[in-house]
Amino acid sequence: MSPGASEAYAAICTALTETFGFLESELRPGATFEELDIDSLALLEFALVMGAHLGVHSADTELRPGMTLGEAAEYVATLRSGAETAGTAARPERTPTG
Repeated sequence: MSPGASEAYAAICTALTETFGFLESELRPGATFEELDIDSLALLEFALVMGAHLGVHSADTELRPGMTLGEAAEYVATLRSGAETAGTAARPERTPTG
């Protein structure tokens, strides 16, 4: 797991324990949301929570019940690195008008 994904995985586990009451011992990278009995409606709620924890907008996420926590962490890390890259992209300079 990449460093960014490790950070995302830790945040995912924190969100699952705080939001849905899971014990950390129940969570592992190979567990799917479906195995954890997290349905599509709960995934929507989870996406909102992840947005608050990691700054990933829920509209940008494509979490699926069959996705593992490790896959979700890699996906979120990819979204975050893309957002950071977009935020640091060079912007054209503005010339004052007037």
